[in-house]
Amino acid sequence: MRELTLNGAQEHAPASGLADVRMVRSQAPERIVVDEDALTGTRLKYFSASPDVDYWTRRWAHAGEVSYAREMRGHLPHQLRDTFRRWVSPGARTLEAGCGLGHFTVATHVLGYRAEGVDWSGEIIGRLRQRFAGIPWHVGDVRRLEFPDQTFDAVYSPGVCEHFEEGPSAILSETRRILRPGGVAIISTPCFNAWLQRRIVEHTSAAEPDAPFFQYAFTPEGLGRLVATLGFDVLQVRPYATLDSFMRYGGWRVPVALQKPAAVALDYLPVLRQWGSTCIWVARKV
Repeated sequence: MRELTLNGAQEHAPASGLADVRMVRSQAPERIVVDEDALTGTRLKYFSASPDVDYWTRRWAHAGEVSYAREMRGHLPHQLRDTFRRWVSPGARTLEAGCGLGHFTVATHVLGYRAEGVDWSGEIIGRLRQRFAGIPWHVGDVRRLEFPDQTFDAVYSPGVCEHFEEGPSAILSETRRILRPGGVAIISTPCFNAWLQRRIVEHTSAAEPDAPFFQYAFTPEGLGRLVATLGFDVLQVRPYATLDSFMRYGGWRVPVALQKPAAVALDYLPVLRQWGSTCIWVARKV
């Protein structure tokens, strides 16, 4: 087991207000080990803070007053426009499983989907019910949801299944259970991409981590193999956030004003787009 120590921890946070997977710095130090898993293969294992319900409730509460202006216009970030809207027909009944602040659910509701959100933070769900009373919001654990079998046409997992140390199998199996035959799962997690794999050894040591487990980063092939094993047909694998990889691991310094256009441009360039720090898997229930 090899360990990488970074000068700051990364956490999942909204990108431009949407509950989409992005890595941002926090003050707590973080350790990362490279380990092997029988189901998902080589993966990164991050240690910094326990991502339990109290952690996320505090994190979302600290977000303060949150704007949904873009979501009220139906805005989705480019990686979801290229995946969710491609594979899920308007009017479909959809679930954001682990919705956090619910930006994706709000946007898809505006776009004409029968959108619902579920999160295990009752406090956050209560706030969403008050603000968006026309959308069904649920309190629940994504590993054991209370929906009947075959309820949804599509389920979006926005950077959730990597936060359980036992691995993502239970969450993905539950996702399959609540999908109708032919239903689509859209799964987003941090990505242990090929560019990072070639460089990670430069920063490793034998020291043991001294912090709680926080999350995994999976290879595109590894999580795709697990998804297929659980009874899905993998339709698309879409890495993104290449600029994030370069800034966090390659030492790039990009002015804030240029980060958004540079990030979008890199995510559409052949080869470079495969080096994103995050990946989306689209899979159909078979």
